Amino acid sequence: MASFIPVKVKKLMDVKLGESPNWILMWDFTPKALLEWFKEEELKHEQLHKYH
Repeated sequence: MASFIPVKVKKLMDVKLGESPNWILMWDFTPKALLEWFKEEELKHEQLHKYH
């Protein structure tokens, strides 16, 4: 039995072509949300390259 994964939780590579409009519309593109996303990605990058 396959488990149901909400479209928003799926990564881009796991989204089927027919689900892509819904997947894109579920994301929050407000300036605050984009800033938070950028900060998270920057933190991930710093942690990944901390000792390099």
